[in-house]
Amino acid sequence: MFRKRKRANDADIPVPDQLPALEGMDEQADDAQGLRPRIWLWTLIAALVVVLLVVYVLVLGGKGIYDGLRDRALENQQFAQEHYELGLAQLEDRQYELAIAEFELALRHDSSLVDARNRLQEAKELVQAQGTPTSETRQDAARLLYLQAAALYEDGNLPQSVSVLDELRGLDADYQRENVETMLSTAHYQLGQNAVAENRLDDAISHFEAVLAIKPGDKDAQDQLNLADLYAAALNYWERDWSATIQALKGLYTLAPDYKDVKVRLRDAYVSRGDGLAEDGNWCLAGDDYASAAEILPLETTVDKRDDARIHCQATAEAPTPTPTLRATATSIAGPTDSPQATPQPTPPTMALGKGRIAFTSYDAIRQRYDIYVVDLAQGDAKLLRANGSQPAFSPGGRMLAFRNMDPQHLGLGILNLSSSTVSELTTHVEDASPTWSPDMDQLVFASNKHGDRKWRVYAISPYEVRGEGEEWIIGQKPAWSRDGNRIAYHGCDERGDNCGIWVVQPGGFNGARLTSHVSDISAAWSPDGTQLAFASTRTGNWEIYLVEIATGQEKRLTDHPATDFSPTWSPDGKQIAFLSDREGAWAVYILDVKSGQVQKLIATGDAYPDPFAETLSWIP
Repeated sequence: MFRKRKRANDADIPVPDQLPALEGMDEQADDAQGLRPRIWLWTLIAALVVVLLVVYVLVLGGKGIYDGLRDRALENQQFAQEHYELGLAQLEDRQYELAIAEFELALRHDSSLVDARNRLQEAKELVQAQGTPTSETRQDAARLLYLQAAALYEDGNLPQSVSVLDELRGLDADYQRENVETMLSTAHYQLGQNAVAENRLDDAISHFEAVLAIKPGDKDAQDQLNLADLYAAALNYWERDWSATIQALKGLYTLAPDYKDVKVRLRDAYVSRGDGLAEDGNWCLAGDDYASAAEILPLETTVDKRDDARIHCQATAEAPTPTPTLRATATSIAGPTDSPQATPQPTPPTMALGKGRIAFTSYDAIRQRYDIYVVDLAQGDAKLLRANGSQPAFSPGGRMLAFRNMDPQHLGLGILNLSSSTVSELTTHVEDASPTWSPDMDQLVFASNKHGDRKWRVYAISPYEVRGEGEEWIIGQKPAWSRDGNRIAYHGCDERGDNCGIWVVQPGGFNGARLTSHVSDISAAWSPDGTQLAFASTRTGNWEIYLVEIATGQEKRLTDHPATDFSPTWSPDGKQIAFLSDREGAWAVYILDVKSGQVQKLIATGDAYPDPFAETLSWIP
């Protein structure tokens, strides 16, 4: 059961030779189907016999459980009493550290030992009065804790073993480090698996994160953490946002189709969203959802709903349709859409709107779809750049576009090659958002709250990664990389969660410093020369665009309107700022001349955004 290892100045220490076997999560009970007797009387008699047998077994089983629990309690009490007496002996010999370990061990097995609790407090006070214990005393105490933890671990009492190992690491972090870390990581992994099986997702996530804290890069723990995060996200969105639920479950189903009840939940989510679409008369989209549900689990009711929706969809398509109402007064611009709809409309300019191209997101409430458009300021036309996408971010030079992929088949962040129109999957989490490029295009930073604590973190990732995770840099969101590559601005707080605002750090998350002073300051955008930052804030009670000088910290308000002004981005020459606003009762892209303060509407973006503060703009030459 044990192997022996020896370290300098240490006796032979027993180390568990074999780790406890991991318990399976997906055990399935065997289905049994009884035979149907031909005569009802025999059926009744057999049923009565079965009932009597079950009652008999339950009585015996209950008695056995009771006896077992009683015996276990007596064993614990006896064990506790033995260690309490050992603690008294150590206390009398002035071995206070050893006495503390014995009293704590006694209380773990019998918390009702008041005398042990009192003696424990006495020993702690004596240790404090005595000062720093000798290395020999500390070594003896560490050895005792280690042996206790190893015994608990070998007995399969993993929670207690983890508790004692944590206490040991607090006493002496280097004592039997390799063995302690092996037991801790394995115990946390098993406890995480157990928590998943018992639907305690928050506990499971904490255990898997504990494994990664001990063994960074552990693939099994990272995989289990990703699965638990996706499942927890789906449960969080359940019945509140079926589209987000489907995205989370779709990613989980792709990674692990047999994970818990993901198959049934994904089917139910498709059906529920389809039911809502059918109630609104969106039969074609409802039919697509029912078809997706039927592909997962082809139940008769789901297939009937699919067929019925397709009939209604065909009937609607054959009926005369009214001309769509345009969202602006200008002439409609044809874009490569996959169904008839009004495209975003440009506004005839009253001032020079600069040069280049601006990418923005349009939302269609009927289809519940995000699409990325690009408007050419010289030509004044808007073209569909990417369906099922949002948060566009052009790379330097404009050859690539990073974006948030809203296609349920491809969760996370994607990169669109504008030359070949091919898309690569950069990440896989629905929570991944706000990508921004480094000037040399070697990295992107993005924000995500994919972990169980739902805190926003900033990650860095290579654009050549495929379905990657990224490297965590800092706690924060909405990052923006400066044009010189030396700084990253983001919305964040200090280590205690105070002093929130716009912060600036070096790549890697080093040397952070707060730049602005209001908790609402967010959506930072660097000027091309790196001397200024534009940002959005509600410091006056309404969302407006502000400017801050990097060198002096001097701030200036750029917009003053009762509507919401948000998501600023600079023109390539640094003379103008584009931003989103609902000034005329509908969302549109506006252009602000920084010097004169004049504002001009550029183009309407479509229906009201479900979450306008998640949207971003990107402006390139």
